[in-house]
Amino acid sequence: MDKQWLVNLCTRGWSLKALALLADGCPARVSPLAVAAGCGRTAMGDTFKHLVALGLLQRNPGYGHPLRPEYRLTTIGEAVAAWAISLDRLLPEPEDNQIVRSKWALPVISALDSNKRYSAVRKKLSPVSDRALSQCFSRLAQRHWIERIVCADSAPPAVSYRTLDLGAAVHQHVLLLPSPGSYQQ
Repeated sequence: MDKQWLVNLCTRGWSLKALALLADGCPARVSPLAVAAGCGRTAMGDTFKHLVALGLLQRNPGYGHPLRPEYRLTTIGEAVAAWAISLDRLLPEPEDNQIVRSKWALPVISALDSNKRYSAVRKKLSPVSDRALSQCFSRLAQRHWIERIVCADSAPPAVSYRTLDLGAAVHQHVLLLPSPGSYQQ
């Protein structure tokens, strides 16, 4: 699993939701998708630009108005969209879907393949900032996706993190994310 690919995919908060909605049959235009996702048109427009830059979407030639273009999923986009639908179904709670929209949640979960120290996760996810990583750990711990383990036997106490039930399921699912190198554009 390519960590940088996952970070790039998660950079825009609505990317995974947009892909899941597109694969579910939502019209591939900015306004209908923004309404279906519950976000603004500007945010969805930026998400479309991001997905085009990643090679997951392309303009549908001959369809749509020049000011309201229609898009379609590319080959890799279809695979990632199918993956996004199954991730969406794995997380029925709205709060869990909100966590997935944060930039670092899925990369952090993917880095926790066993008990990991903070510095090991930060090293795996460079260039994540300390603040972003700390906030992500806090949010994931609040939703019980991960557990913070403090080992007081050492000085200073050693702190590590590991995934819990839903976090472990999401970790396994993230490992199945299709990578762009395995598809022809």
